[in-house]
This record gives sequence, structure tokens and C-alpha cells, in this order.
Amino acid sequence: MLTGFVLAFFASCTIVKKYQPGKPFVYKTNINLIGNFSKAEKQNLIVGLEGQLDDSMRARKLDKLLWSTMRQPPVYDSINADNSIVFMRALLSSLGYFNDSIYYTSSVKFEKPDQYKTTVDFFVRPGKQVKLDSVTYNLRHTDLQFLTDSTKSQAIIKKGDPFAKSPISAEFDRLTELYRNTGYFRFSRDELVGIWDTLDVALLQPTLDPFEQLELLQKLQERRNNPTANLEIRLKSVDSTKLVKYYIGNVTVYPDFTTDTVGLKPSIVEVGGKDGQKGIKIVQHYGRFKPKIFPSNIYLPSDSVYRFRRYLRTINRLNSLGTWRSVSIDQLPRKGQDTIDFVVRLTPAKKYLFDTNLEGSINQNAFSGNILGIGVNVGLQNKNFAKAANIANSNLRFGIELGNASSLGQFIQTQQIGFSHSIYMPRAIPNFGFIPENLKDNFKTVLNFKAANTERRWLYNLTTLNGSWGYEFQRRKMLISVKLPNIEYSSLIRRDSLDTLIKYNPSLRNVFTDGFISSVIGSLTLSGGSTNRLNVLRVNVEESGLLTGMIRNSFLDKQLYRFLKLDAEFAYLMRFPKSALAFRFFAGAGYEFNSTRDTAKRHNLPFFKEYFAGGPNSMRAWSLRRLGPGSSIKEFNGVGSTPDRYGDIQLEGNIEYRFPLGTPFGVKLNGAVFTDIGNVWYMKSAPNRPSEEVFKIDRLWKDLAVGSGVGLRVDFNFLVIRFDYAYKVKDPSPAPADAAIQNKWFGYKFSKGDQFQLGIGYPFIF
Repeated sequence: MLTGFVLAFFASCTIVKKYQPGKPFVYKTNINLIGNFSKAEKQNLIVGLEGQLDDSMRARKLDKLLWSTMRQPPVYDSINADNSIVFMRALLSSLGYFNDSIYYTSSVKFEKPDQYKTTVDFFVRPGKQVKLDSVTYNLRHTDLQFLTDSTKSQAIIKKGDPFAKSPISAEFDRLTELYRNTGYFRFSRDELVGIWDTLDVALLQPTLDPFEQLELLQKLQERRNNPTANLEIRLKSVDSTKLVKYYIGNVTVYPDFTTDTVGLKPSIVEVGGKDGQKGIKIVQHYGRFKPKIFPSNIYLPSDSVYRFRRYLRTINRLNSLGTWRSVSIDQLPRKGQDTIDFVVRLTPAKKYLFDTNLEGSINQNAFSGNILGIGVNVGLQNKNFAKAANIANSNLRFGIELGNASSLGQFIQTQQIGFSHSIYMPRAIPNFGFIPENLKDNFKTVLNFKAANTERRWLYNLTTLNGSWGYEFQRRKMLISVKLPNIEYSSLIRRDSLDTLIKYNPSLRNVFTDGFISSVIGSLTLSGGSTNRLNVLRVNVEESGLLTGMIRNSFLDKQLYRFLKLDAEFAYLMRFPKSALAFRFFAGAGYEFNSTRDTAKRHNLPFFKEYFAGGPNSMRAWSLRRLGPGSSIKEFNGVGSTPDRYGDIQLEGNIEYRFPLGTPFGVKLNGAVFTDIGNVWYMKSAPNRPSEEVFKIDRLWKDLAVGSGVGLRVDFNFLVIRFDYAYKVKDPSPAPADAAIQNKWFGYKFSKGDQFQLGIGYPFIF
């Protein structure tokens, strides 16, 4: 109870710094809304009214974990309060609330002799909100009237809606866009005007009949209680120059436009003309681009009706390619004609971009000591590969894991070198006819090649080659990726120490195998939520060998893996004024088919496709690949040990509470408290494989590991360095020396069950 009281005290505490002594300053501003409103209406109105406060009426606070600080609060002046009322009334009028009543009071609290804390309370009683009784369109132009009437179902305002500025303005924008997309190039929003009245003329008609008088009085009273307005949208004036319907004429593209090209003799090529239409004229000086790439990226067909959306789509498309740093399109109406010519000027971006980055992680525990992971990435990007506005990325990576010299006999435990090359083509290749025209810009074709060599000191040398052809489709908050096909080959050379481990632990023979994968990979990413509630769902599926396995030859019979692998990850972030709460759930499973012809490969996924837990981004109370599988008890080091743990199934859930600690020297420091729950398992039983390593639903709770800890995040805006310190709350797979505390809650002494992690970025999606 005392702890709760202390926390409540600090939570309500605000420390004021650098105030003007002896002068009242704005400490707090409250807005009290008077009237019957729904919860959502009240919240929206209060937020809007707070936004209308004069800057000198805002009490700005910087939230800490348990208190707030206020620096240089503004001196209170009633003139600023009066200005705020003017701004509030303007907002209410724009929302359809007229005849409002707004006043304020102020009070001063003297906590120190020279500290005058002023609280200002605004009391706002909005008038009745005026609703639209009718919306009519009178455009006095046959074509525009027809367009308007045919799209009334898409109107933003309708009878019964609030008589508010924002939706009426949005309706004006809709009509302007509609007309400009049907040829009226010169039409602007200023050509429209809204005429309204809030009085029914029939109520002003005199009558001597007392019953009719009573009826009129009743209608007048209803008008006061439920005020309405009639809106008529008209053309401001019939200006013939603004109402000419235009068509597209010539299109000229300068793909290498710079100040250096002035005065040079260009080469001119016309491409894309068909069915009697004029083509696009390409004028360039250095021959950096293939002319044939432009017709598919410029949406301005000659002799067609001018549409503003095609103009915007062309600009957005050329900008999205990343090949040009500047895109401009001049629209040039021909004098005295109904034709517009277009001149596209493109300034190339720097063709090559070189970058390098360093990544690192640290794992520390009582079993393996300190393991430091360091990786260096060097990348080269070509923004105009093959002169076709394709993006090509080449990356070289070198990484090592450093450990105690006694752990595996060498200070360098693992070293890896890898090379990757990817080409992104901003269209679907081949041009599939079934793709709708409005979705073609959302497709990319991706060609990937990767090669890597991993030397796990004294255990194995693994060489992998990978090539894939695929597609990416992105629309709004959805990303779909397909690799068809994905070809991988892995060659494993066992070292003497691994052969010794297999001799004493024969089940490892089925884990460490090499082989060939011919698969199809699909992935889906969905993002959603609002500013304070974010969520991301990722789903991945991979199938290997179902079709390729029908081909019979000695290589495929020996090397081909046939499996199905599916995993999903969901993350959810809740933001609060002073903190955030992050959740993550991951589930994955892979099944190696019994139709795999090499019997040694039937028992589990290839180990380079298997799941593992531990490290700075998964089950942080365990070091990398040191958890599971299941509730097995095995040595991590020495003869007969299993130093690396893998599985065909992984379940993991994480929850992390984050809060600010301060901003010393301009660097943000954030704290975290977290809990991780999960494990990995094998899917199938196998010779010499303990049953505790195989997933069983009735043993799930027993097999789940639990770790908790605290963390520090150093946020440099462009980089987040993360320090996590965790403790094994429940360990299902300890070393044999700790078998007595297997699955016991808080079984470890704190100094032995702890784990330190160093990571870059946040541990999962958010």
C-alpha cells in the first residue's frame, strides 16, 4: 500500500524549472465541455479545442517515468485566453456548432514565495449542431452536370450530415478532381461556390388561422431544437476558358536532363507508338537509358482525354523507381487548341551508392562464458542496372563469433563470409496479361543470388549457394512476396569434433546433413492499427521437392529435401503517454516428408532450415542456440555434448514494457522489463532421439521455458543499442549438472541463471 502511495505521489508530481519569479505562469489548462455528447464526440471536441489554445496558454510538460518536468512555462496573460476563445469559436463554427457559449476562470496556487502556478479552466457550451437538410448541384453546364449526377453515390456529404466545413470542402475537392480527370485541365476548386440557408421560407408566410399558427410555431421550435441548412453547389461563373475539354498531344522525355546538357547535340528516338497513336519522343545526350523502358512507365497516351490522375501517376511512378533524383513534368496547352503537350525532365541520381555498417551482439552465461558476435557489411547499389532503371544491390558480409578459448579450443568459434546480389526490376516479367492496369505499378520482379561459407570451429564447414526468381506485390499496408523457383545447395564438411560428437550422440547424424532444395517460398506481411495501436502480421510458407521429387536421378535421390515449412509472427504495440507495451507471438513448424528418398534426411528439416532459440532477439535468458529441444538434458560442451540446439517446431511469446529514463546529453535512454516464453522441438521421432525432444501437446506446459529481465536502450535516433539482462525463471533443458532444477521455477541461483545480451535495434518488429 505504501509503495502504491509513493508511485501515485510521483506520478502526479510536476517539477517546474526556469519560471519567471513573482509572475503567474500557465501551469495547467483544462477544457470543460458542457452538453450531452457521446464519449467519442466529447473526446474529439476536447482534442480539437485543445488544439485551438493560444501557444502561450499551453502548459508543456516532459514526461519521465514517475514524474513530469516543465521548463520555461509561459507567463499568464488574459489576452491569450481571450484569443483562445476566438480560435475555439472558429473551430466550433467550422464543425457546424453555432451560438456557442465560452468563458474561462483562472486560479493561482502559491507553492513557493516566488512561484505562482496558474490553472486556467475553459467552459465550453456548443450550440446545437446544424445538419444538412438537402444537398443539390446546379452547375449550368451539361457535361459537368451529367458527370456530377452520375457520381452522386460517391458524394462525401448527404442529407443528415453535419453542416461542417471539412466535409463540404472535401466534396468540393472531389468534384474538382472528377472534372480534371475527364479532360477539364483548367478547372480549379475556385470555380465552385456553395450557397446555403438555414431558414424555411414557408415558415415566414403569414396566416390568420390559429391552428396553422400553432403548427408554424411548433415547426419553428423544432427548427431551434434541430437546426438544419440547405446547401446548393454551383459554378461561380461560366468561364469558357475554364470549361474546355483537353486531349493529350506530344510527350517528350529528357531522361538525362542537367545543366551540363545545355548546348550538346542530343539523340532523338520515338518509341511506343501503336494503333495510329504517336509514340513518346526520347531526347538524351549520353545514352544512359534504353528508350524502350519509358512507354511502360509514362501513362500519357496521345490523343486520349486528359486525366489529372494519369499525370500524377506518371510523376509518382518515375519518383518511385529511384533512378532519378528530380522529376518534373511541364503541361503545355497549345494556344487556341484543346491539346496539351507534356515535357518530362528527369535528372539522374548518383548511379552508385556505397555503404557499410557494423553489427554486433554479446551473449554471456555461466556455461559458455562470453560470446561476442561481430559482423561487417559492405554494400554497393547500382540505381540504373542494364540502363533500364533497375536497382541492383551487391553485398559482402563477414562475421565472427568470439568465445572463451576453453569453450571449443579456439578464441574464434565461428566465422562466416557471404556474398549476395539482387536485381529489382520495377515491373512483372513477363508482362502477365491478367494483371489489371492499375496494379501493374505495384509489382516488382526480383532476381537473387547468394553464396556463403560458414566455418564452425572444430565442428563443420558449410558452403551454401542460393538462387531465386520471384515477385513482390505491395499495395497500401500489404506486401506479398513469392519466389518461384528457389534453388539452394548446401555442402557440409564434418570436422573431427563433430564426428566424435556423433559417435557418442548418434541422433546428431540426422541433424547435420547437406543437400539440395528446390522450393517455392511465399510470404505475406500485413500492417495495421492506429498511431497508438500498431500491429504487424507476417506469414511465411516454403515447399520443397514436391514436383522436383518426381524426377528420378542419382543426384536428386541422394540430395533432395522434400518438406513443408510454415510460420507466422504477430506483433502488437500499445503506446501510452509515458510508456509502451509490446507483444509478440511466433509459431513455426516444418515437416520433412517420408517420401524423401535418402532415409537419413527424413527425420527432420535440414539444420540450416530449422528453428533455434536464444540470443539477443529470442528467449533472451539463453545464449544463441542454447535452448531445447523440448525438455532434454544434455551437455553443452565436451565429449558427447550437443553445443547447438535446433528444432522443427518453435513456439515463442514475448511481452515487453518500455518506459523513458531521461535524455542526458541529448541521448534518449529508455528502460524495459520483459518476459519471454517458448522453446523448440523436433516434429518426428528418430533413432537415438530422446522422446523429450519431440513435440507432444500434453507436455507443452512442461516444455515451455520462461525468462524475465530488464533492459536499457540507448537511442541515437538513427541507431538503437540495446542492453538486456535476463534470468532463467524456468529452464526445461539445463546441463546435466543442473538436472535437479529442471522445470523448477526460480531454480537457479541468480548468479548462475543470468544472461547478458547486447543487440542492435529492438528485439522484434517494434
